[in-house]
Formats: sequence, C-alpha cells, structure tokens
Amino acid sequence: MQGNDGGELLNYVNSHVIFQAGVDFESRPMLVFCACNLPNPQVVDYDRLLNLIIFRLDEFVENDYTVVLFTSGAKFNPGWNWLSKAYKRLDRKYRKNVKSVYVVHPSLWSKLLFQIVGRIVSPKFFAKVTWVDTLSRLATFVPLSQINIPQPVYDYNMTVEQAIKMPTPEHEILATQAFGVPLDVLMQDGTGILPRPVRECISFIRYNGLATEGLFRRSPPSTALRAAKDMYNRGYNVDLSLSGVHVAAVLLKLFFRELPSPVFGSASYETILALPSDSEVNEVAKQMDTVRARYVEEVLLPSLTFEYRQLLCFTCALLAVIARNKEINRMSAYNLAVVWSPNLARS
Repeated sequence: MQGNDGGELLNYVNSHVIFQAGVDFESRPMLVFCACNLPNPQVVDYDRLLNLIIFRLDEFVENDYTVVLFTSGAKFNPGWNWLSKAYKRLDRKYRKNVKSVYVVHPSLWSKLLFQIVGRIVSPKFFAKVTWVDTLSRLATFVPLSQINIPQPVYDYNMTVEQAIKMPTPEHEILATQAFGVPLDVLMQDGTGILPRPVRECISFIRYNGLATEGLFRRSPPSTALRAAKDMYNRGYNVDLSLSGVHVAAVLLKLFFRELPSPVFGSASYETILALPSDSEVNEVAKQMDTVRARYVEEVLLPSLTFEYRQLLCFTCALLAVIARNKEINRMSAYNLAVVWSPNLARS
C-alpha cells in the first residue's frame, strides 16, 4: 500500500476500515469504523491514512449520521500523537451531525481515551457515546444484519457471549399496520391509491417543506418520530403540522426502508448498473439525460410491479420539486440521491 495514495490504500480504507452499512432504525446513514482492520504503521503512512479517512467522512458530514466503532481484534493501535492530530482535524463540522456513536467491545484504553477527549474537549460529543459490550446489545440499537462485521470482532464477541440474540419485535402486528407491511397488501384494492402515511407525508412536504433547509437530511426528535409512526400503525389520525416537516420527511424514508421487499432488490442490480453513464458534459450530457430518462421509463420502471411503480413515481415527483428549490433547501439531486439510495436498494 505504501506510496499508492488514492489507489490501493484508498480502496482498502473504504472497504475495510471505514464504510457505510445502510441506514439505522431512523433512516440515518450508518458509518462503520473497524479498528481491527487498521494497517501496519510500519508499512503505511498514517498521515496519508488519516487523509483518506477524512476524505471518506466528508461524504457524510452534511447529513445526520450514526457511527459504529468496532474496537476489538485490533493488531495495531495508533499512537497518542496520531490520535491527537486526528481529533484536531475532526473539527466541529464532523461532530455536530453525529447523532450517536456506538463503541463496541470497548477496552479500558478506548474508554479512557473517549472520557479524556470527551469531557475535557467536547462534553456534548461525549454525551453521544454509548458503550456496547456485545453484538446482541448492538442489535438493539442498529440493524445488525446490514453490517459486514469483521471476523476478529466475531471472534472476540464469542468470548463475552455464547450466541448473538436478535431483538424480537416490540409490538404485535396490528390490522391497521402501515409500516413494515408488504406493499401489495397495503394496496390490494387495485385502485393505485398509495398507503396513507405516504400520501399524507408527500402532500405535507410539498405544501410546507420545500423551503426547509436539509430536508430528508436532518433528524427530528426520536420521541416525535416514534409517536407519529405508532399513531399511523394504530390507524389514528396524525397531525403532521404538529410533528413538523422533518418528522414527515423521515417517516417517508422509513416507509421505504421498512418494506419487507425493497423497491430495488438484488435482482435489479444489473439493470441499474446498465444505466448509461453521466460522465459526459455540455451538449452530449443533455443527450445522455434523454437517453437515461428513456432507459428508466422503458427498462427500469417496467421491471417493477404496479404498486412499486406508483410508489416510486409519486415519491420521485416530490424529490424533483425539492431539487428545483435547491438554492433554498440545499438539497440538490445529488444530495437527495445520497440520503435516499440506502432506503431504495438493498440485498
């Protein structure tokens, strides 16, 4: 890896050291850091490693996000000088949008480090840290099945628990359930009418949220989000004007994320990858826009069922209006793609 900046080392960092693992239970991007995969400092320049880690973080810092830090199984521990340098480089813009940091299998060394840094330098950041002793405990905070957990972490976990226990659903499935239900069941009347949470959230955002900065990127209070979701699941009326625009936005993302079958499953990957590239510029780019639009209309959408086409078309119509107001809400088409793609596609 030495001397191959942005090539082999970049690929290693993005796939083994720090990577996204879908979204958490509140549809926030989930960033995973694996200490066990830190390379040998005798082989790799750790200053360059820090640059690549920060380069990766830059993709997430504008959004609310969650961090899962696996500390166990590490062969190489960075020195205090490097950690001090890393903290100075990770200024407020990297810390302010982190909503939760789960430190898994914390050692005395890692607890001491967080306590010194957190309490002396940034008490607010330290308040976001949760110590997690087992993978079973981690599964109560984040969707564990989405994380590609390194083998050394599994090996260490076996020393603290015999088996990983996944949490059971907290509530029974209600007749009025709106989230986590197959779309064809929710739309079984054949009229094409979208489920109530989708209709109401889209309408509320269109008329009240287009000028909201960070729409779909900011997280509302967890209590307000859970209350609104529970009311929909019980068939109650929900006054979104009391809940707020950000609750409506996250509810819409949650509806997609909790569908038993995603809009784009693994069978759709080859079709999506065949979408023509957007690397061209100027007049050629305009022609490619037309080609891509036709591909979506003639190839991608027909591969979906009627219910999923309805859901996707109405939602994308809303996203298009939001993107046209990007100078006000700061949500360009690219920014919307970043926050929405984990909710649309999964294996």
